[in-house]
Amino acid sequence: MKGLNITVVGAGSSRTPALVGSIIDYKDSFLLKKLIFFDIDNNRMSKMENYIRIVLQKELPELEVIFTTDKKIAYENCDAVLVQMRAGNIEMRSLDEKIPLKYGVVGQETCGPGGFAYGMRSIKAMIEMVNDIRNINTNAWILNYTNPAAIVALALDKVFPNDKRILNLCDQPYSMMRSYAKILNLKQSELSCKYFGLNHFGWFTDIYDKNGKSYLNSLKDYLKNNDFKPYNAEQRSTSWLETYKRVNKYLSFFPEYLPNTYLQYYFFPNEIVGESNPEYTRADEARDSREKEVFEMCENATYENSTILKGSVFGNLMVEVARSILYDLKDEFVIMTRNNNLITNFSNDAIVELVGKLGKDGVIVEKYGEIKPFYKGLMENQHAYEKLTVEACLEEDYDKAIEALTLNRTIIDPQIAKKVLDDLIDVNKGYWTLKKHNKEIK
Repeated sequence: MKGLNITVVGAGSSRTPALVGSIIDYKDSFLLKKLIFFDIDNNRMSKMENYIRIVLQKELPELEVIFTTDKKIAYENCDAVLVQMRAGNIEMRSLDEKIPLKYGVVGQETCGPGGFAYGMRSIKAMIEMVNDIRNINTNAWILNYTNPAAIVALALDKVFPNDKRILNLCDQPYSMMRSYAKILNLKQSELSCKYFGLNHFGWFTDIYDKNGKSYLNSLKDYLKNNDFKPYNAEQRSTSWLETYKRVNKYLSFFPEYLPNTYLQYYFFPNEIVGESNPEYTRADEARDSREKEVFEMCENATYENSTILKGSVFGNLMVEVARSILYDLKDEFVIMTRNNNLITNFSNDAIVELVGKLGKDGVIVEKYGEIKPFYKGLMENQHAYEKLTVEACLEEDYDKAIEALTLNRTIIDPQIAKKVLDDLIDVNKGYWTLKKHNKEIK
C-alpha cells in the first residue's frame, strides 16, 4: 500500500486536532509519508502546532510533519489536499448570523443570507486556492469541505469545468447515518442508504443493511415516538439538539422520506428566528466552547500528558474519502456531483447529492431517475438561488444578489433581502464587491 503525501489547508481550524485523531485511527489503512499543515494565518495554526507534533510523534514517529505558510511547500508533490478553510474566520461567521436576525431572518452560517455572505467569501478564496494548487501540482486531488459546500461546488464547477480532481463533500449525511445506526443498534459500516437532493437540502429515501433489509419504516416509527438525537448528543449544544428534533416535526407534515437536518431552516424559519438570540449565536457558542477547549488543550499539551481527540465524523469522512480515492477502494458515500441527467427531470447544471462510489477515477454514480413534483419544486428554487449567488459573485452583480436572496425560502420578501444585503455588503468590504447601475459598491 502506497505511502501518501497529504496537505491540510485551513490548518488553523479548531477541527484540525480531531482530524489528526482520525488520521491516527486510520493509520494502518491510510499510510502517510508526509503530512503538511498549511494556513495563511500562522498565528492560529501555531497555537496547535506543538500539540499536533506531540501526538504524531507518539503515534506516527516515522511521519514527516511540516507546518507552513508557503504555498509551494504545501502543494508540491502532494497526493491530496484536504480543504477546511473558513474565509473571514469566526468573526465574520458571527456577523453572518447576527445581521439577518436583526431583520427577523434566519441567522445561520450556510443557509439563508448568512450562507450567501459566507459563500461569496468562500468562492473567491477557493478559486484562488485551486489556481495556486494547479500552478504547482496538476495531479493532486482537491477534497473540499469548505462551506457553504453547495455554493462553492457550483462555483468551482463553473470556473473549472474540466478539472475532474476537485471534489466537494459534506459530513452531515455521514453524521446522520451514524445517528441512525445508533438508534438501530447497528454499526454504521453495516448500513447503506439511498439519498437525493442538493447539499444541505436532501432526503434519505431508504436505509438498509448488507442483506437488503430496509429500516426506513422502522426509523420513521421510532421518530414518531422519540426525539431524534445526534449520535453524540451529550457533546452537542442545545441549538444542535433542537436541530435534530425538528426532523420529527418535519416528518409530522411530510412523512415520506427522512430529511437532512438543514431543511429545518427552510421549513420553520420563523420558529427558529423566535428561538434565536441575535446577541449570542452559534458562532459565539463555538468560540466559547469548542474553540476555547481545543486551543486550551493544545496550549497545555505535553509529551507526557496529551489527549488524542478521536471519533470525529468530520475527520473520519475526510480520511475515508481520501483513502477510497487514492487506494481505488470504491467505497460508498453521499457525493456531490454535476447532475448531467442523473436526476432525469432536474437541471443538468446543478450540483446534486446522490449515493455513489469513489475511486481513482473519481465519482461513480448511477442514474437516480425522476423525483416527485414536491421535491423537484423545492430543489429547483434552491438551485436557482445557488446559481444566482454564484453569478452575483463572479459578475459582481448587485441585482442578481437581490434576486438570489429573494428566492431563498428563509427571506422571500425583496424589501428584507435588500436591507440584509446592504448590511452584509458593508461588513464584507475587502472580501467581495457588487455593482449596481454602473456604480461600484464595496
